[in-house]
Amino acid sequence: MRYVLKIIELTLPITAIALIVLQVVLSNALTTQGKQVGELENEVRFAIDVKEALEIQVASASSLLTLRDRAFELGYGEPTAKQILNLTLEVPVAFGGLEHPSPRP
Repeated sequence: MRYVLKIIELTLPITAIALIVLQVVLSNALTTQGKQVGELENEVRFAIDVKEALEIQVASASSLLTLRDRAFELGYGEPTAKQILNLTLEVPVAFGGLEHPSPRP
């Protein structure tokens, strides 16, 4: 019985010190990881903001009015009837070429 008590008397302080050191190391690691997670969250927010700004730029650059203005800057103009090329013999629907069938008797 005395042998067991001596082992406990020796191992208990060593175990307590080891657990205290382990707690300090783990607390330090968690603090460092928490700081890194915060920095990553800030980077994600910044990337989302940049993405939204780029989406707005793409949407405004590809709008029909912007494309028309850019075409005029490059020297293009409104097409005339002679410049429109039809690949079919029928008049396209957009030019009012719909023929209404006559009513049957």
